[in-house]
Amino acid sequence: MILALGALTVSALDWRLLVAVPVLSYLAGCRRALGVSALAGLGGVLVLGTAVQAARGADVYSWLVWIAGVIVCGLFPALLGSFRRLRAALERSGWEQAAQLEREQQAVAAQARLRERARIAQDMHDSLGHELALIALRAGAFELAATLTPQQRTAASQLRASVTDAAERLADIVGLLRDDADEVPLHPAGERIEDLIARAAAAGIPVTPDVPGEPGSPVFQRVAPMQYRAAARVVQEGLTNAAKHAPGAPVTVRLADGGDEVTVVVRNGAAATAAPPARGGHGLTGLRERVGLAGGALRAGPLPDGGFEVEARLPVSAGAALEPFPAEPAGLRQARRRARRGLTLAVALPLVSIVVLTGALMGVYAYDSLTSHLSPDRFRALQAGAARDDVAGLIPARQVPERRDESGPPPPPGSSCEYYRSAAGFVPAPFDVYRLCFRDGRLVAKDAFAPPT
Repeated sequence: MILALGALTVSALDWRLLVAVPVLSYLAGCRRALGVSALAGLGGVLVLGTAVQAARGADVYSWLVWIAGVIVCGLFPALLGSFRRLRAALERSGWEQAAQLEREQQAVAAQARLRERARIAQDMHDSLGHELALIALRAGAFELAATLTPQQRTAASQLRASVTDAAERLADIVGLLRDDADEVPLHPAGERIEDLIARAAAAGIPVTPDVPGEPGSPVFQRVAPMQYRAAARVVQEGLTNAAKHAPGAPVTVRLADGGDEVTVVVRNGAAATAAPPARGGHGLTGLRERVGLAGGALRAGPLPDGGFEVEARLPVSAGAALEPFPAEPAGLRQARRRARRGLTLAVALPLVSIVVLTGALMGVYAYDSLTSHLSPDRFRALQAGAARDDVAGLIPARQVPERRDESGPPPPPGSSCEYYRSAAGFVPAPFDVYRLCFRDGRLVAKDAFAPPT
């Protein structure tokens, strides 16, 4: 960076040195970030170069052209090099983080799958336990029937005892699978989706249901039990995440019936108030396990407005399986988005600077040319011997900096000469220089010098 800044400074003396600056600037941007020190150094170069230009007597055009050269040959390549370095660093960091996360995720996913399967076992207990209790009750009633023989009564008693014993063993197994320290109390497996939404609304969550059918009618009536319970878990987990990570944000629960499959979408907006970060659990990993075992597909991720969305597609019948959602590597998308922003900045900043400088050059040139413009008709109308005061209305207020005395006759002795241009506009173009020489207040000579070829 020091070499690039030095070359930019020396280029104020000879603009041809700008040819070597792009390579140095690009390499400097590839090696380190453009921090405050680099921008301060560039500002110092502009100040020092301006002083050098002023000391050499350069006009405003040369100064503005030099500044444009500093931006194009110095700043633009440095930003491109910085963008390349940033993109390479993001790729390396992404691969390193992916390797570390993959190792951690293997253990986390295994634990989450076990927990979700424990939830499934609890659902089985809630449903099968109820059925076993009914069987035991009917067996007990059958045992008391007066028409049974002793052998039949003994068999009914043994059936009731076996069913009761099976229900107790099922409860013991589910109790071993559950981890009450980390899991919230489970709700009954037969709870309807409408009940989940109503209970969340009663708890203060601003949830808006988008449920097909008449109000109060049960949804997804034809969905198989396991698939319905998976849909309910999606709604429960989405509401739980919204309450934990975006308290006060509006939540929408949308249920859609698509024929052979159903869709459940839980979307929450950005947090209405700043809340301390909640402890991250493994609910989404377990939810993917539950939806996958039900033959469905799940995707979850942040929204552009700062919210979050969980979407699940589930088959209507048991045993069916749906295609998974396309993989969307969020980390890679974010890295590419940052890289694109860096490239946009690297391209847009110099372009905007060039446009501004070009506009300034055109404006300065237009002002200078219009105020020093003597039209050919007026130049021809000037007659030798005319008094300076009489032709003052025909002569512009300013003179052109260019002289060209060497291309014509020398000024008359004792005269004072003034120089004007024959053409004006916003874009530089060739023009003649008109020389008017006055002596003792009268025009003694007028000459026109063509532009050099």
